Amino acid sequence: MAPSSSTTPKTGPPNTDDAGTDRQPVRAAPRTLANPLDALRQIPPTLILRPGGRRRRVLPGPDLQPYSNYTPSQSGFSSPYTGGLPPKKQVRIDSHSALLGSPPWQPPPPTNRQASYTYHPPGHIAFYNKYWHPSWNMYFFLFAGVAFALGHHFFYQGLHGIEAKEQLRMLRYGAALAFLSKASLASAVILAFRQRVWMTVRRKMLTLAAVDSLFAAAEDMSAIFNFEVFKQARVAMVLALYVWCTPLVVILTSDTLAVQPEKMTKNTTCPSVRTLNFAKEDNNNWRTPTKIKGLSELSLSIWNKTREEVSDPNYFDYYAASSDQFDEVATTALLLKKPVERSNAASQICGLGFNCTFTINFTAPGYKCQEVANGLGTDLKEVNGEVPPFNTSSIVPYGNFSYRVDATRGEYLNPQINETLSGGVPKRPGPWHRSFGALRTEPVLWVGYAHVDNTSEPQPENSSVPGWDTAYTPKIFTCVLYETKYEVEFNYINLVQATTIKNRTYLDPVIDTQYVFGPDDGTQDNTTATPESNYILPTQVQRYRRAMAYHSSAYRFRQFINGTIIKVNNIANTKALQTRLIDQHNYLGVNDLMTQMMSVYEDVILSMFSNPRFLAVVWAGNTSSVTGHNLGDDTAHPCTLERTDNRYHYRVGDLWAVYSVAILLAIVGVGFGVTAVWEEGLVRNTRFSSIVAATRGPGLEKLPWNQTVPGSDQRPVTGARVGYGLVPTDINPGSTERYGFGVEGDVKQRAETPSRTPTGLGSPFNRASRRWSKIAQPPPNI
Repeated sequence: MAPSSSTTPKTGPPNTDDAGTDRQPVRAAPRTLANPLDALRQIPPTLILRPGGRRRRVLPGPDLQPYSNYTPSQSGFSSPYTGGLPPKKQVRIDSHSALLGSPPWQPPPPTNRQASYTYHPPGHIAFYNKYWHPSWNMYFFLFAGVAFALGHHFFYQGLHGIEAKEQLRMLRYGAALAFLSKASLASAVILAFRQRVWMTVRRKMLTLAAVDSLFAAAEDMSAIFNFEVFKQARVAMVLALYVWCTPLVVILTSDTLAVQPEKMTKNTTCPSVRTLNFAKEDNNNWRTPTKIKGLSELSLSIWNKTREEVSDPNYFDYYAASSDQFDEVATTALLLKKPVERSNAASQICGLGFNCTFTINFTAPGYKCQEVANGLGTDLKEVNGEVPPFNTSSIVPYGNFSYRVDATRGEYLNPQINETLSGGVPKRPGPWHRSFGALRTEPVLWVGYAHVDNTSEPQPENSSVPGWDTAYTPKIFTCVLYETKYEVEFNYINLVQATTIKNRTYLDPVIDTQYVFGPDDGTQDNTTATPESNYILPTQVQRYRRAMAYHSSAYRFRQFINGTIIKVNNIANTKALQTRLIDQHNYLGVNDLMTQMMSVYEDVILSMFSNPRFLAVVWAGNTSSVTGHNLGDDTAHPCTLERTDNRYHYRVGDLWAVYSVAILLAIVGVGFGVTAVWEEGLVRNTRFSSIVAATRGPGLEKLPWNQTVPGSDQRPVTGARVGYGLVPTDINPGSTERYGFGVEGDVKQRAETPSRTPTGLGSPFNRASRRWSKIAQPPPNI
């Protein structure tokens, strides 16, 4: 086709390159056609959409006379699909109207538009551009992502170990911090991704489909499946993949704060902790008892008197027996086979929902035991000048007894004399014998038993059964009542009390005398002991009252363990069967009978706490004050509180395993973006204004934009290879150039070198980049 004789020059805004420099377009020399109408007739028929939705088929002809000077088929930058239009419905059809979606009946722009336009941004935008560089956004979002990750860590660190309250809210807060960190890191990498995108299109020719996928890779998952982009822009696509993987930060960090049962231990003080102080018995006057909340404090002993009148020179109190209240406690402990605990003690001391542990120290009576014979013919050892009242020959297998205890020799006798009035007042006027009412000796426990290796297994029942002689070993031990210092640990677990004797320190015997059998001192109590000077007399009031309290504490215990069990037919004459001293399988003494003998008596002593009205029961935090049934909120004692509850457990390693990978990759991604900015010299984005600026050149008018796939806006131009660079404003030689997209052959791009490629930057991608380039090159023509 002959060239046109004239061409109407286009007017518009000044051309601008990437650096922002205005370039005035150079007007092309007029060209003429031999017959302009011939050129127009060669344009295929065009359908015009008229107002009202009707279509009109337009043929080239004389009615296109006003457009005879427009030759789209010959213009190197015009669309070959631009058709003729009737004068009454003038429509501008080019890439700009197609891009902006102008309706076909829109009138053409006025011909008197201004040749240039000066844009003045709003004040806040100008202020922002003055003090904030666009490249700083990458750093800001990167630092924000790290800051939110640290905030997530410190938030969970603060929750670690505390009781789980408002669990869902705390988890939501953690998820919010994880999301903010993820969003910030992703934003930083997206900005870096955009720089790599522009760097790629500046240096490589890609198919339009590849460019579409490249620009959409960070927001359209289907775009990442274009393998051409992976060959040409590997770094950019890796950054896009990172963006798509960042939701894993929220998912994987959600499991780093767990709630699990955990034991909490706290060293603190507890109220209502009690201990024992037998010194309170020293000055007790049963006539004027101490009362707390209307209830009298209780002694372990009950008393007789010698005269009705206190003023009588022969008046004094003397011991009668152990108190009924203490006998009740002792009997209960022996039958329960454990210390009796006070009602509500656990909740009063530990508090509801807590377990607690505390240790108390006190001085109280305790039995000190030692073995005196083991096996037949063993020499019997003397204890405190006394010898056992029996030997091993009476114990199975040589004798009849599998259990034999003598615990009443030298027992205090009540009444002390035959003729007494009410309250133990002697009918005969004094003075009386010196030993009247005196504690002469404390009965020593003599225990003989048949030991077997395993008390729960069947044993020979009589001497006719084989193994009778070898199954049993006769043993004898003795126990003396001592004043003992105790260290006792109390554990309250699930409101159940458990006690452990951590330490015993034996001080002195309650009374240091030796029992002498037989002599009569003139009283009904014919107990005699030596030396008589060590007797504890009723006139020694304080010492006597405490010693008799010790005596009372052991009396009921001795009554229980005293007696015998004959092995043949298991004939028992003792209440020991009701205690834990006798194994119920064979009615033999337990294996560690000597140790258990001491422990059972200690159960009786510890059971005194079950009745806080006893005089000896005092506050652990104030041993001079009796307790009664007071709660003792102001008498704290060191204790350890424990509770198993649901507590937050922060898995710090799991959290930072996720964040460290995410942050490290984000730093690498931002590094690629920073390098792209440094090499390109400016920061780019993919916003609408940037796309318009990049595509404002006419270089893409060669492509058939008006052809679309039926039923969609997809155009069959995706196979065209395009690039970004300097493109001419028209086809005339020497015309001005501007930055924009153009088809291959029209674009001047930067030369691609191994050290300055989109995947280069002196990184490990260099060699891989060259290999990909070789693979991507077409084979040579042969």
